[in-house]
Amino acid sequence: MRRLILAASLASLILTATTALADDHDRGDRHHHRYDDGDDDDDDDDAGYYGERRHWKHRDYHRGDRIEVVYLEPRYYVDDYEYYHLRQPPRGHRWVRDEDGRFILVAVATGIIADILLHH
Repeated sequence: MRRLILAASLASLILTATTALADDHDRGDRHHHRYDDGDDDDDDDDAGYYGERRHWKHRDYHRGDRIEVVYLEPRYYVDDYEYYHLRQPPRGHRWVRDEDGRFILVAVATGIIADILLHH
C-alpha cells in the first residue's frame, strides 16, 4: 500500500511540475514578451536592421582610453594588417577598424587603446 501511495504522489508531483512550467505562447497578450527599452523618441532614422547604430555618437579615442566593447567583436577585426600597411600587432593586441575607418590597436584582454591611425 505504501508503494502505491508513493508512486501516485510522485506521479502527481511530476505532472504538476511539468504543467506549471509549460508556457503557452499563442494565447493572451501578444505583446507581453516584446522587449521595450523605454525609449519612445523618433531619432532612429540611421538605425540598421537591428538598430545597432540607433544612438551612435562618434568618439574621439586617445591612447590609454578603453574602447567600446562592440569593437572587440570579430566583425571589426583587421586580420590582414599587411594589406592595410599596418605593423604586426604585439601579442595580446589586435587591430580593429571603427565605424569612421580608423585603425585602432587594442589590448584584447582589457580593451585599452595602444595606438590609433587616422586617415590611413
